[in-house]
Amino acid sequence: MQKQSLINNPKKSIRSSNLKTEEGMALLVAMLMGAVLLAGSSGLMIRQIMARKLGSAESYQQMAESAALSGLNRIISDLNRNDRDNYTGFLLSLNNSEEKRGWTNPNTEGFELVELCTPVTKHTSAYPEGTTTESPEIRINKGTIRSDGLSGDIQITYRLRSYDTTATAGNGEGTFYVEGVVKRGNTILAQALLRRSLYVNSQVPGFGDWSVMSGRNLRLNNTEIIGPGHIFYLTSRTNNYSALQYGISCSDDGLLNDVSANNSNLAGKELNNQVWPININAENRGVSGMPPATLFEKNPINDTTDQSGETSIRMWSFDDSPAAPDDRDKDGDLDVDPAGNLVLYPALPCGEAVCVRDADKTDLGDYQFNESGDIENSGDFRTLADEGINIDPEQSTITLSKGILCNQSNQFDCHVYIDHIKLSTKSLLIETDDSRAVVLHLDQPIAYPDDTRITRAIELTNTAKLCGVSANSSTCNENPEQLVIMASSGAAPAEACNSKVRSLNFSTNTLPYALLYMPTGTIRANNASLSGLAWAGSICVVDSTNNPSSFKLTTKLGNSPIVERANNLWEWKSRFNYPGYGRMVTRAIRGTSLDTFERW
Repeated sequence: MQKQSLINNPKKSIRSSNLKTEEGMALLVAMLMGAVLLAGSSGLMIRQIMARKLGSAESYQQMAESAALSGLNRIISDLNRNDRDNYTGFLLSLNNSEEKRGWTNPNTEGFELVELCTPVTKHTSAYPEGTTTESPEIRINKGTIRSDGLSGDIQITYRLRSYDTTATAGNGEGTFYVEGVVKRGNTILAQALLRRSLYVNSQVPGFGDWSVMSGRNLRLNNTEIIGPGHIFYLTSRTNNYSALQYGISCSDDGLLNDVSANNSNLAGKELNNQVWPININAENRGVSGMPPATLFEKNPINDTTDQSGETSIRMWSFDDSPAAPDDRDKDGDLDVDPAGNLVLYPALPCGEAVCVRDADKTDLGDYQFNESGDIENSGDFRTLADEGINIDPEQSTITLSKGILCNQSNQFDCHVYIDHIKLSTKSLLIETDDSRAVVLHLDQPIAYPDDTRITRAIELTNTAKLCGVSANSSTCNENPEQLVIMASSGAAPAEACNSKVRSLNFSTNTLPYALLYMPTGTIRANNASLSGLAWAGSICVVDSTNNPSSFKLTTKLGNSPIVERANNLWEWKSRFNYPGYGRMVTRAIRGTSLDTFERW
């Protein structure tokens, strides 16, 4: 009966078999799911570990870049420090890279400065005193910058790798390479190299820092400056002012000796007027030495002759010397007429105290009076009457008004060209005002007569006077910035005080107000006083026999320095952003390209 029962229930057997199969499948699925979960959690853990490591590395890299940027800002802050006693801006004009360590030995051979007596004992924190090769690493933080659970402090440092510049004369571009480093102990965690290019600019910071007197050959003797401003001694002897010779050459006595001065108020590091040597040796990183002539070309027009249809420059001669005997035939004796009387020759070819000619015509004539007392042959020289100018040359005062010079033009600067001025009793007054300045040139690019009597020079003695005046006035207008005497062509005088051509010789108060711009000329001041500026190839404070004399230069009228008045009138700053002519301050002022970072 039981056997029959089993045979009769086949469904129960099949159901039992299916249950066992399903249990096996569930177990397999559970094991697979566990494996997947295990693999996933392991991968997630690994990913989190890697992300943490990558995040930490990126964080260190950002810290390194920040360190380089902070280091560069500190370097620039040091170089741009507004402190004359701790000035290091001169380093911006020196390369400092491998084999060019200008910051190690500034103002030595190969690394000469323009301002040769600049104190070079100050250093930046990035390149401290005693550094001779690579810059040291400078630590930024104290202790550790962050805690990451590992032993050892994390340090952040920066280092000036190199500095390259084109600003050897104070203006140009400078490129800094600064490293930022993050490390734990001796283990470097990240490094970054920052490259930044900056514009290097030099400016005279104030009108009191300008040069009011400048020259290559200076014999100043008893010179006194009343007001602000320095004396530039232009020299190519850079080795004499090397940093190694600073204590001798840049001493007060050494500088006074260089310019042959005996006034101790012209030398002293704390004085308002001091002798300051300037490097003009082009082979040793020097500069030209003088400001450009374009300072006095604001809206120029030349004084021209009517007879040429206003196309030829008019050349002027002034001489109040009386007629005098001379040896014109060069036989060794003074010339006589057929009757044996001395021949008296006029000072100028036209026979009067004032003569003019066209610049391209140089015939002197014969310089002789006829029986009527007239000049029969004055060559190319004409009297004022011949020129159509209504001035009596025999008067004690000769005034050249705006209606006479430069054809009554409204242009600002009238340029007048001089053959010869020699006055001892007459006053030569030139009308100027805020809308008209006059520039007297002792040179011109065309032709001069071959005669030493036409001196191409100015000589003022005794009671003579040369100055600017206001309209309808005979009193000097006390505006030196409106009257400029210029000699800028040719070569600088080689004979220093003995050069005649392009020279200005004046005494006492014969030239009371003027700006003297004579880079190729000579100034001879004899017991003289001047309110203005004196820039020349040679400045000699001597008398007629070359013995020492005195010169008083006033550089401030009222509350205004004369250079400030000149800058405002001639618009030096606004016309072409002129940085000034004086003791410079060099600054790194702005970027010329984007910052770049490199990793290594």
